[in-house]
Amino acid sequence: MSRKVLAVLFDPPPSAWADRVDVLERRGLSPARLVREIVRRSRGYETVVLDGSEHYDQVAAALIVRRRPRPRIVLTDATWSRGGSRLGRWARRLGIRAIDSPRVTYCVLSSEEMEAFPSTWGVDPERVAFTPFCVTLKDDDLAQPTSTDGGVFAGGDSRRDYHTLLEAARRTSAPVTIATGLLEGRGDIPPNVHVGRVPHERFVELLRHAAVVVVPFPAVAERSAGQQTYLNAMALGKPVIVTDSTGVRDYVEDGRTGLIVPPGDPGALAAAIEWVLDPANAAQVEQIKAAGRERATGHFTRDNYLGSIFGVLDSANGT
Repeated sequence: MSRKVLAVLFDPPPSAWADRVDVLERRGLSPARLVREIVRRSRGYETVVLDGSEHYDQVAAALIVRRRPRPRIVLTDATWSRGGSRLGRWARRLGIRAIDSPRVTYCVLSSEEMEAFPSTWGVDPERVAFTPFCVTLKDDDLAQPTSTDGGVFAGGDSRRDYHTLLEAARRTSAPVTIATGLLEGRGDIPPNVHVGRVPHERFVELLRHAAVVVVPFPAVAERSAGQQTYLNAMALGKPVIVTDSTGVRDYVEDGRTGLIVPPGDPGALAAAIEWVLDPANAAQVEQIKAAGRERATGHFTRDNYLGSIFGVLDSANGT
């Protein structure tokens, strides 16, 4: 592949990426200036890599596809929901139509979305690629000491089913911390549960000291979510309990690298939490923790994630 690729990134890329593309770093740029810089810098490139989860990257993509000549566009992390209201769904579909063209490829984060994404958004299935996500903690974060004195931890806002977790928490005496804003204002929080938003650094600290990390999802999800939370937890050597929803089985092997429980079942979730915390199961839990850490740090790495994107770039450029 030639070096005519522009990538818009938050962090400096590893050397393998830097050797193949030119990078536009978004840090320090206002949204309006970022869009202008993406559009301006895209001229002369055969391919532009944008973050599909970022609204301003989507705006830039819609502007770029109207230019001549049109570069190819690869949208990573295209984790989009249709919206809750009719107006939201209509606006989202119009937005996708503004972006879509035969020169746009969408990267999704689960194998199930390879089928769901084209049918949801009306795009060509041949332009949808599965690029498995990765651990996002830095080596320094992973090297910090951990403990198991933090009880049960859950966190994140995207596609979470905290109602089921609250019901499971009523069936266990273990302390539960839920780092989210989704439960603000609720008056039915069990006494063993602490909820509230936390900054990123505190979120990582809570992960580091958790005895078990729970990531609850609803039974039906139009897209995958939560990979960052449970992959980072696995990389820290934490046992994870994840409810069986879109994309989970691409990353977690039930009984070997983590535990997968049915969605919407507080009894099954409480039983899994109790099983992990029971000293009688310590040997099996240690095996799961070790296997999960090995899988996360050995397979779901940033280099492998970028490598899967390289494959999409090569395909988009016809190499």
